[in-house]
Amino acid sequence: MEAIDILKKYWGHTSFRLNQKEVIDSIIKKQDTLALLPTAGGKSICFQIPALIKEGICIVISPLISLMEEQTRYLRSKGIKSIAISSNMNKSKIETALTNCIYGGIKFLYLSPEKINDNNVLDKIAKMNINLIAVDEAHCISQWGHNFRPAYRSISKLREIKTDIPMLALTATANKNVTKDIQENLNFSKENIIKSSFFRKNLSYVVVNCKSKNDTLIKLVNKIKSSIIIYVGSRRESNEITKFLQNNSFSANAFHAGIDIQKRNKIQNDWKENKIRIIVATSAFGLGINKTDIRLVVHMNIPLSIESYFQESGRSGRDGKTSYSFILYDEKDFKTNYNIIKERNPEIKDLEYIYQKVCDYLQVPINTHPEEDFKFGITDFCNRYKLDIRKTYSTINYLQKEELIKIYDSEKTTSKIKIIVSNSELYKFQIANSFYEGYIKILLREHQNIFGNYVKIDEKSIQKKINRPNIKVRDVFKKLEERGIINYRENNTGTYLKFTQNRKDANNLGISEEKIKLDKERVKEKYENVIKYIKNKKDCRSLILLKYFDEIRSEKCGICDYCIEANKKKIKDITFKNISEKIIKILKEKENSFEEITNKINDHKIDNIEKVINYLFDNDIIYKFGNKFILNKKQLNL
Repeated sequence: MEAIDILKKYWGHTSFRLNQKEVIDSIIKKQDTLALLPTAGGKSICFQIPALIKEGICIVISPLISLMEEQTRYLRSKGIKSIAISSNMNKSKIETALTNCIYGGIKFLYLSPEKINDNNVLDKIAKMNINLIAVDEAHCISQWGHNFRPAYRSISKLREIKTDIPMLALTATANKNVTKDIQENLNFSKENIIKSSFFRKNLSYVVVNCKSKNDTLIKLVNKIKSSIIIYVGSRRESNEITKFLQNNSFSANAFHAGIDIQKRNKIQNDWKENKIRIIVATSAFGLGINKTDIRLVVHMNIPLSIESYFQESGRSGRDGKTSYSFILYDEKDFKTNYNIIKERNPEIKDLEYIYQKVCDYLQVPINTHPEEDFKFGITDFCNRYKLDIRKTYSTINYLQKEELIKIYDSEKTTSKIKIIVSNSELYKFQIANSFYEGYIKILLREHQNIFGNYVKIDEKSIQKKINRPNIKVRDVFKKLEERGIINYRENNTGTYLKFTQNRKDANNLGISEEKIKLDKERVKEKYENVIKYIKNKKDCRSLILLKYFDEIRSEKCGICDYCIEANKKKIKDITFKNISEKIIKILKEKENSFEEITNKINDHKIDNIEKVINYLFDNDIIYKFGNKFILNKKQLNL
């Protein structure tokens, strides 16, 4: 079957867009390929179609569990066998999933990059008939990228196992340093970059120096009555701005890591289904979400890098209709961000201190590698040791980046138990406490290595076997823990911490001060590029962004704040006045789309009409609802 036939059959499209076909052809020829496609550029089709054409399975390396699960659900809905292996799965389920990938006709296996370091996973991959390895969000492999993730450096191990399989790396944000780093680290046989233009002709970039950010925000959400993402710098800001919007009768909800994961999933789904109009989120939100009707993205603080700003802005206007990306800032933000950079790149003494306190908190001795994942409440941790929560959170994230520990949210974990007394002590306890005998016998019968080792248990199964409906198994195990017989880790949702390597001596973490200094300089350099962009008064914002990603373009966008102001100056005052009066007269009668307005004003160039419309919109004289423009009668005192 040809690529176009698969596109029609599974996706219902009759033609490819951007450079999709070029990327697909390159993969079919078994060429290592780096695809640079803009946000909403249809990156997933670039590996899904060649994988479906060829015999065997495609391995997809993806950074987020939610992203993997969403893509596998989508593929399965089309009858394509797909599976994702995540930290939410126990060893038995992972083993079954990997075996199915060898024998069960699975077409797509989604893995997190950390799983590449699991020897059992590598052994199973060696037995699979692999037709392609796809690396999503490939910029994470580079220290020059905006979201460096060390585990991505392990992906090259797959080349050692499957030497003749093509590698496809995909990203929407990479400059020349990052593209070089990606290809080198993935051991490309030769340089091969297929790049689409990052230009988004429908996306208007606007920067506003605000006296009151909240007042400006209210104007924006009143003007653009559609799905909106508002990005903020902290959980506190997310909660505060959400409450502010709700108090002003807007449908809004906060989204950040401090909210229970099940509640977060509900908030995200409600927003995707338009039950909530506005999401107020920290930067983690939005990756992999394909919602086409977002018309506005607002950054309430100055972003720390062009890459993150470009990626987050690109979530607006995926359907090709005119959409907006605003940065709202005040002069205090410049200094605030320098402090954040300092905070997120802590001193070595801070890393050593927090690492030691984490080990004390979880009671993990030196040179041990705990099998279990620990429930970790950062608020409780900070309260116990009298630590600043924001600084501590940044320090823990840095320790995670260095792969000493891993923090993750879990919707469901399996309960674990270990017996902490000797066999003879347990026997004496059973004789003296017959009530517990049945529970202990079940544990001993099903788990031979339970003495001194955590084993996974299923409370529901034990409840059925013990047949005491009025007594909860969880309560019994808690009592046994209180009496010093077992340690019981109850399954629960929440944040968990695991040690990714042996617990180290805090004074010898293997992190050099030189590396910390270099990381800080890179982040600072990225932020200073954002400052130049913010303070720009001389060029089209789209052209500045494209130049950062090594794309040279001469044609201006015509719809950013710089272009709108420049265009007004280009149109003769009499022409501008004439067009604006006609637009206002048309909109006094009823709302109209851009096409309807241009049809009614047939004595002026469409380009000039568009420039005037952009100016009127930017200055709050007209609003937009869907594809219709509405007159702001309050602004004109009508």
